[in-house]
Amino acid sequence: MWRGRMLRRRPAGAPVEFPPPAMVQSHVSRRSKGEPNVNRLQGKFLMLLLAAGIAGGMFVAGCSSKDVRQEAVATVNGDEIKGTELREFFGVPAGVFAVVEIPVEKKKEALDQLVAVRLLAQEGRSLGLDNTPEFKEILQRNDRLVRIRALVRKEIEGKLKVTNEEIRAEIAKVKEANKGISDADATIRAVKSVSGSRVQKIQTDLIAAAKKEVGAAVDNQAVARIVKEGNVPDDAVLASVGDEKILYGDVKKVLHDYGQADPRQGQPDLSRNPVVIGNILERELTIRALAAYAKKQGVDGSEDYKSIHREMERFVLRSLVADNVAAKNVEVTDKEIEAAYLEHSATMVRGGKKVPLAMVKEQIRAALRNEKGTKAIDAYLVELKKKAKITVNDAVLPKV
Repeated sequence: MWRGRMLRRRPAGAPVEFPPPAMVQSHVSRRSKGEPNVNRLQGKFLMLLLAAGIAGGMFVAGCSSKDVRQEAVATVNGDEIKGTELREFFGVPAGVFAVVEIPVEKKKEALDQLVAVRLLAQEGRSLGLDNTPEFKEILQRNDRLVRIRALVRKEIEGKLKVTNEEIRAEIAKVKEANKGISDADATIRAVKSVSGSRVQKIQTDLIAAAKKEVGAAVDNQAVARIVKEGNVPDDAVLASVGDEKILYGDVKKVLHDYGQADPRQGQPDLSRNPVVIGNILERELTIRALAAYAKKQGVDGSEDYKSIHREMERFVLRSLVADNVAAKNVEVTDKEIEAAYLEHSATMVRGGKKVPLAMVKEQIRAALRNEKGTKAIDAYLVELKKKAKITVNDAVLPKV
């Protein structure tokens, strides 16, 4: 079925469209009419931070240079974008490796998106959005995720080792097997192949160490009672991380935020499903154990922590400006919906029968609003760029 473009651009630091990382599955909340933005944005940033810091993903290797990591590749009204940030955009964890195989023009395209984030974040501050309750609430709720990412960055910097020789040999294999593939794509595939298992081991070892250090455990008997009896109170303890308890009510809240169907309407009650409960508890244990372990490791106040915190502030402000300023007044009329329905009528078929407009009206409305919103944000950025002072360090880009 036809779908419009999504409103939000891919955020900086996210080189590909990624699913929530398997090691800490995030449950992105769905917003219902009248519900505040906080839960929706909380889910978005949880996924973003974990994916950028823990997910492993795809890495691009070349020559390593700490100096280049700290050099400014561009400035936006005096705010520097450093080599590390541009490398992370392409999936390099902590900017550990260079991406010399990526063409400079591709780097400039990525840099343009990083500049856009800076401009929208700066605009958000000028509008005072950093003093709103919503902004402060999102920061507070994501603080431990910032701490986790700082810990993961430290681990990766110290333990991920991939040599130039390994990468070059793998690139040659990829090119041989995929005639005509670009250097950039060949590099991405090569490094994923070479370093993927090593990154996974770093992640696995880190989680195991964190859980052991802080004493994370699930009460399987309590979970079994929920499945069998169904009358377990919300304050029942299902798991613990040190002195911190995870209650049955916490599990229900995750399901509610994720948009679980109401059991009273004949839908399955996921709050009694042992697999669902187990997945949520594993997610919560992992996040809380890593956050507690990071605190013990003295991550708070470190340069990594400060850097990642500033990054999160930018992403929050960017989304607030996009949603509440640039695309605030975007509306879609019924005539536009009908026109889109007719234009894509060939795809509006299910089981050999045409889907009535009433069944897809709101889906089309959302898709059209996303398209209009994207155009509104693009236009807003054009005006911001006209007033901004942006410089690019062309001498550094090839070395990033």
